[in-house]
Amino acid sequence: MNDKITMGSVSEKLLNYINTAQIHDSYYDIALTMIRNYEKVKHMQIAEMADLCYVSQATISRFCRFLGYENFKHFHEDLNQEFRLLDDYTHQFRSLLKSSSAKAAEMYLERITANLNTALAEENMKKIAQAADMIHDSGRIAFFSHHFLWDAGHFFQGRMIMMDRYVELFQSYDNQLSCAKSLDENCTAIICTAGGSYFNYYQKLASEILHSGARVIVITQNVHSNMMNGAELVISAGVTNQDDSGKFAVLAVVDQLVLQYMKRHYIRTSGQE
Repeated sequence: MNDKITMGSVSEKLLNYINTAQIHDSYYDIALTMIRNYEKVKHMQIAEMADLCYVSQATISRFCRFLGYENFKHFHEDLNQEFRLLDDYTHQFRSLLKSSSAKAAEMYLERITANLNTALAEENMKKIAQAADMIHDSGRIAFFSHHFLWDAGHFFQGRMIMMDRYVELFQSYDNQLSCAKSLDENCTAIICTAGGSYFNYYQKLASEILHSGARVIVITQNVHSNMMNGAELVISAGVTNQDDSGKFAVLAVVDQLVLQYMKRHYIRTSGQE
């Protein structure tokens, strides 16, 4: 499986650029046009895209490189990868949602509650506190994740910088790989993967992290996987990611990591005790 393709959809990259662009130039207009015609552009060749966006083919090629692709061909291949919303939900849940929203919500709540109870259990909280100490003693901190969990990393990054600790976080595969290769024994790497798919999809990248010499913390529901051998600390993020219910426990763990860091290493030094 091609790591670069499975790191995330083109739509996520386009939306991220649109949401953060400070200058609304021709690249912004291209991104906005593509996202507004997303299903159509999947089937377009470069000439058709150029016509749609009222730019030259050369500009489309430059835009593809701007997004991190080697050329239009690689961009087009990534564009046509399937990331279907319905794939995140079981047939049982979809049927229940259609027949009874109340019962579907009850099932969803049960899974979320079970995940949160596990994530916030005493033994797991001890590991979170240990992780906070590891981060404090680290020279560099890097957070590795994909899809929604990249947003959890962004939350963590924003909270930690408020306590004067910079956390490295990269969305693209190439940048994550470069970061992994630069890690050493003075670093702490956090791999956040609810169901453990990060280790399956990005085996080369995960191997680089685990063999970098850095201290590795894994936040996952798949706590017993042999693929996590080499991690110094494996923190549970619940018991199930069925019907996309794992994200709440992941966010709870990340939030508790921030709180434990604040409690142990920031309150006194900031004079806020």
